[in-house]
Amino acid sequence: EFMSPPPAEAMTRALELLYALGALDDYCKLTKPIGTTLSEIPVEPRFARMLIASGEMGCSEEILSIASMLSVPHVFLSPRGSIQKAMKAKRKFSVTEGDHLTLLNVFNSFQLQQHNSKWCQDRFLNIRALRRAVEIRKHLRRYLKRFKIPIVTCAGDIVTIRRCIVCGFFSNAAQLQPDGSYKTVRGHEQLQIHPSSVLFREASEWVVYHDLVLTTKKFMRDVSTIEPRWLSELAPQFYEYQGPTCHQVE
Repeated sequence: EFMSPPPAEAMTRALELLYALGALDDYCKLTKPIGTTLSEIPVEPRFARMLIASGEMGCSEEILSIASMLSVPHVFLSPRGSIQKAMKAKRKFSVTEGDHLTLLNVFNSFQLQQHNSKWCQDRFLNIRALRRAVEIRKHLRRYLKRFKIPIVTCAGDIVTIRRCIVCGFFSNAAQLQPDGSYKTVRGHEQLQIHPSSVLFREASEWVVYHDLVLTTKKFMRDVSTIEPRWLSELAPQFYEYQGPTCHQVE
């Protein structure tokens, strides 16, 4: 029995995204070097584009860690009976600019502690997930070296890191609405920030997110604050900046 073909709308959106990421040209052919490199890195296209951009932007060490942490589930543990303690422990890693930088904090601390299991246990961190992130990072680093993408650090420059995240996830941008919800620039979907996010109680005007969780509502997970002008600067084929806001290019 053959698999059903993907819906035409989904195919169109996927091709639009690959074009916006710079992976396809006007004839739907892979571009060089971005498209060919992106097709070889074994992660979803947004991750790959972010990794490619990280070399140009001078933050590949940080982006390698963030991409690896986003690739593993359940970094933070919330055992029954210890939820408040777990939340307090998480706040010590929290960065006001969002979840990506918070995950980077956790990864860097785990490395400094030399993967100590007791340290993880005391801070309600999932050591199996963190060990897996370390392995994924090594794997991705080999791909950057293979494609001669510079492996450099920005010394924790949070603006550079967030701008690089936008290079991959610009299509997942959303703006705060008067009722406290968010609306995507692309498609005008109404979304909420997931309760697990460090931004859950911090209303930021503009954000990008990693993915969506669908329950009674649509929740954005792994969210970071951005400036709207970054969208048009880093994805001009997708957005145009008008005054204090940003619109998708028609």
